[in-house]
Amino acid sequence: MRKTSKKSEQLKNSNLDDELVLLPLDENDDLSSFNCISEELNDFLKNDALVDQKNLVNRTQLCFWNNELVGFFSLAADTIETKSVIDGIEFYQYRKYPAVKIARLGIDSRFEKQGIGTYLVQIIMGQVMSICESIGCRYLLVDSKLESTGFYGKCGFRVAEKNKKTKFIPMYLNMQPIVAKITLPKNSLNDDQ
Repeated sequence: MRKTSKKSEQLKNSNLDDELVLLPLDENDDLSSFNCISEELNDFLKNDALVDQKNLVNRTQLCFWNNELVGFFSLAADTIETKSVIDGIEFYQYRKYPAVKIARLGIDSRFEKQGIGTYLVQIIMGQVMSICESIGCRYLLVDSKLESTGFYGKCGFRVAEKNKKTKFIPMYLNMQPIVAKITLPKNSLNDDQ
């Protein structure tokens, strides 16, 4: 059985909203201590994320707890084919829906299973809802590793109908019901006057 660190236990017993801090990736960030179980994610964060960000390919946010880097995510613009989703718009006239993709999401191995990944997905959903106020964005996407599909499924993502047999499993989350649930009808704002 794997032992958890003292810091990990402290985080487990804290309120993540009060304890975690998100900051955009910056060239001054020291990323050397970050180590998740995926070498691919470690390599991306330490060698590619800043370059991709400067080239406007994606944006990376870092998650800190007590000034220690515990996780990160990168977002990019994307699309998904209408045939890939089962909850699309009837008679939609275009081949693809607009979307935001979780290009990468990683948690330092010392802080896994503490709720940080779920917290970051909720933050991402909030950012996508904010984007929906300015531009069309129907879906939140992720190309999940096979071992992460259960995690994303618990967050409400579905496996896309196409490309189920690739190295990464394309998954999507329909943002429309989430935005509709949160958005107040315009008339309800004037009811009290």
